[in-house]
Amino acid sequence: MRRIGRGGAPARALVRLRRGFVGEMSPTVRRAAAMLVDALIVVEAFVLALLFRFDGSVPDRYWVNFWPFTAFAIVVFLVLLYESGVYRSVLRYTGVYQGVRVASATAIATGVLFLADFVVELLYRRPMPLSVLLVGAVLAYVQLVAVRLYPRIFYELSLREVGQRDRALIVGAGEAGVTLARQLWRTPDADLKPVGFVDEDERLRGEQIESIPVLGGVEDIEKIVEERGVEQILIALPEASSEEMDRVWRECVKTGVGVKVVPKLAEFLERGTIELRELQIQDLLGRQPVEIDLDALTEFVNGKRVLVTGAGGSIGSELSRQISRLGPAHLVCLDRDESALFYLLEELARKGLPVAEPVVGDVTNADKIRALFERVKPELVFHAAAYKHVPLMEVHASEAVANNVGGTLNVARCAGEHGAEKFVNISTDKAVSPANVMGATKRLSENIVRSCAGEYPETVYASVRFGNVLGSRGSVVPTFRRQIEAGGPVTVTHPEMTRYFMMIPEAVSLVLQAGALADTYGTYVLEMGNPVKIVDLARKMLEIMDADGVEIRYIGLRPGEKLHEILSEEDERRVPTDHPMVARLVPGAPAPSDLLETVEEMTYLAREGHDAKALTLLRSTVPSYPATLESLAKGS
Repeated sequence: MRRIGRGGAPARALVRLRRGFVGEMSPTVRRAAAMLVDALIVVEAFVLALLFRFDGSVPDRYWVNFWPFTAFAIVVFLVLLYESGVYRSVLRYTGVYQGVRVASATAIATGVLFLADFVVELLYRRPMPLSVLLVGAVLAYVQLVAVRLYPRIFYELSLREVGQRDRALIVGAGEAGVTLARQLWRTPDADLKPVGFVDEDERLRGEQIESIPVLGGVEDIEKIVEERGVEQILIALPEASSEEMDRVWRECVKTGVGVKVVPKLAEFLERGTIELRELQIQDLLGRQPVEIDLDALTEFVNGKRVLVTGAGGSIGSELSRQISRLGPAHLVCLDRDESALFYLLEELARKGLPVAEPVVGDVTNADKIRALFERVKPELVFHAAAYKHVPLMEVHASEAVANNVGGTLNVARCAGEHGAEKFVNISTDKAVSPANVMGATKRLSENIVRSCAGEYPETVYASVRFGNVLGSRGSVVPTFRRQIEAGGPVTVTHPEMTRYFMMIPEAVSLVLQAGALADTYGTYVLEMGNPVKIVDLARKMLEIMDADGVEIRYIGLRPGEKLHEILSEEDERRVPTDHPMVARLVPGAPAPSDLLETVEEMTYLAREGHDAKALTLLRSTVPSYPATLESLAKGS
């Protein structure tokens, strides 16, 4: 990963050299010097305006009036410029906002001078012609802005002259691409010099942005690389669809030069640096942009006490990151993996986010969970703690029941008993017509949440169901990467197997959105886009990692695996919500009245190691689980 920071040692040395003694001035001295320069500009502007008005032959009476008038103008201009904050700005970063401030101060100063001119005329006679006031103000504004822009231009040109850099072509002339170009110009130690943009907007062809030409479209990349001697391609399309990214990437691969990708704009604005990284499979499986109602999420979380279980996992840790940015009064991160908690808190501190309280504990420990709720009294609870590995849970069914079922019951009940406002359970598409123990336990966890909603009506309970997330520890992507790096083979269960995929930050943002939307019990399902063939994913990873010689080997379905996942049952009615990517599912059948008692017995049997008895109860409480098992036995 290439990090673009704040500037290298050669650039800093050159800038210090060119600043000379000015850089050693104190802020007070610099402001006084700036005010003196501005005063001289005001005098010079009105002298020129007066000479222009009378074609160089100014009547004596106007010269007599000119100096008192100019002294007054200087005071007015300096006071208004000072109040506007102009003298607190760093000149080498002067931009549009500083120009607007100068314009505002000049406009008000001009109005004051016009008013004074009329008042003096009523009492005595007009000191200055109105045309002199207007022309002088315009000349003063132009020079006041110019004198502030010069240090920035000088500074940036000095940076562009430092050292030899690799020639870079930026794909995308949108906000991300332009921001990247600016950062590259200002950062000599990035070792990259932007020589051109390519963009699909034909209106930009032949234009210049940041003095960089727009050379063509995506289809022209190969030709531009050859003609311009490009040594690095930077893809700055953070919101592109998978089809767009795939097309761009394939054009880039033809050139044989290095390709880097710009992450989402928010990521490098948050860090204060740009981290260019290698293209990843996540980029080619990108989805339509997720629009989040940030105001609703802030209102949902801000000032609340929040508990996240399973905070060390892929979903739990991202929940903790995003929640911490929304201003909770207190964030508690619960997990039994102390190392994962340590790294999460270290990351939050490094990013300057509010420090969360780590709690090492197990959701299956009812006494621990009850004591935690009594102490913290969380208002929002996000339950992400669960076993998720399908084949392993087939072998260790009692552990899946104890954790996924018993743990959910413990946390959900405590949320109701201690008056939590909302409880949000993280579910999975494997809970639909479950073909494995993991899916069945997650389906039962949804039913537990539904039953608790009836038992504790003061708490809003909800489950959020979605498919696979890319980049998680259990995701197929890290597995394929390890296999490719080891030389293969890449193992795929079946050539027709498909899965829904979503990026972790997207999924978590929508989980929070669903939590904010929930005002009564519901199972919410996220819009996952189109399912992806696992073998296609494997082939793309081979292409990205330049591992064409690695074999793809089919190994057959593992215990509990299905060819295709779906997101809702046939008897579940999908109801739209206020967010286009979140739907609410209305169940077709009522929840059993004695479900929670059955769950308690099942959990006890699982903890005691009675797998067969626990599974018998599990199948009795999840009607679709046995039917799925029968169909699998027939080879469906």
